Amino acid sequence: MDTLAGQIYGFAATIAAGFTLGLFFDLYRLWRRVTRPKKVATALSDLLFWVITTPVTYAYLLMGNWAELRFYVFLGIFLGLFLYFTVFSVIVLNLLLTIWYYGEMLTVGLVQGMWRLFTVPWEGVVRWRSSRRWRPGRRSPAWGFAWRPVRSRGADPRRLLLRLSFFRK
Repeated sequence: MDTLAGQIYGFAATIAAGFTLGLFFDLYRLWRRVTRPKKVATALSDLLFWVITTPVTYAYLLMGNWAELRFYVFLGIFLGLFLYFTVFSVIVLNLLLTIWYYGEMLTVGLVQGMWRLFTVPWEGVVRWRSSRRWRPGRRSPAWGFAWRPVRSRGADPRRLLLRLSFFRK
């Protein structure tokens, strides 16, 4: 029989195991929310979740009470899960979603910045070589003024009929 301190240490280890299981489950929920996997991927990720959490729980039990299964072990794990999901789950999920959002925005910003860094000079080259630039035989609009009669767009009856054509059956 262990001392009272050993039993309290073992109970605390089982509560910590429940907290850790809750944290892993929140990470798994977040991953599922972000990726939205299909049925096969869901089944494989469920299996992977249990393959990861089972040894972690076993390690906590091994540290706490030499992996003896007693009633207080189950009580501690459920108490740890209950405390985690009632108190810390919302905080952790919001924190992880915030980190994910800002990480994604940082990555997108860096990619867009690098893209502009490499494409803006090429845009300048393309614009410089375009047909709109000034050539020696061509008059610039800034040097001369072209006199044309000004017509309003709405005055043309054909255009007005085209605009009102949606009234036809």
